[in-house]
Amino acid sequence: MNVYGFLILTAGLALGSQSDLDRLQGTWRTVSLVNDGKRLVGENVPQQPGPATKLVYEGDRWLIKVGGKTVASGIFKIDAARAPKEIDVLDESGMKNDRTKLGIYELDGDKYTYCLAPAGKPRPSEFASPEGRGYSLGVSEREKI
Repeated sequence: MNVYGFLILTAGLALGSQSDLDRLQGTWRTVSLVNDGKRLVGENVPQQPGPATKLVYEGDRWLIKVGGKTVASGIFKIDAARAPKEIDVLDESGMKNDRTKLGIYELDGDKYTYCLAPAGKPRPSEFASPEGRGYSLGVSEREKI
């Protein structure tokens, strides 16, 4: 193999091996949100007045921003080796406690889908938000710069 072929092969492997942590980094705009069986954001739901709510991942931190203001933040941990992939949404302490939300997620290009259980409840096993379970099912798209 010549040097050019090796460089092309190596570049292709590097792109294909990008971790989910790397792929989550950045700002995500919510396009659909169902909480406890009720659609809050999405098709056929009137858009609420005011600035958009965005989810931001920076390193191992998550932030919820409304306009330019951070309204909530904490630490997250993922396990991409599980099926479905798992995410733990923690408070600022970074430790599991009574506010920890357990969830599942999937990444498909610039689309991020997640399902979170209420704090203290078991992790969801599927991407659904049936009424009475308290699950939040969200779909976000990467914000283009």
